[in-house]
Amino acid sequence: MDWDEVEAFLLEFPDTEASLSWGMPGVKTGGKLVAWWRDRDDSPGALAFKVDRDELEALVEDESTPYFTIEHFRKFDTNAVLVRPGEADPAELRELLTEAWRATAKPTVLKAWLAEQGDA
Repeated sequence: MDWDEVEAFLLEFPDTEASLSWGMPGVKTGGKLVAWWRDRDDSPGALAFKVDRDELEALVEDESTPYFTIEHFRKFDTNAVLVRPGEADPAELRELLTEAWRATAKPTVLKAWLAEQGDA
């Protein structure tokens, strides 16, 4: 997946919008970032997205995964993980992005979406 595919996937969820974060493209739900492009010296060509803290540690500690974190995220206790999207399994990445949206969405939006999915 590339950024355009990530953005298109996330924009299929309710209450999402394309946005900018520090001059880089991102996607928000309810005004909060779900995922954003991060092309900096410490994370060139990387996608950042929100994750549960336990999931974060599991993803970055397992060296067999393409997921990583950076000192900047650790310093500010950011609950996000990074990945170069082309290195990740697309199905797994879509699953993680769905979880990122679910964790960030407003409770009323999430409840309505779950009801549509038959998961309420």
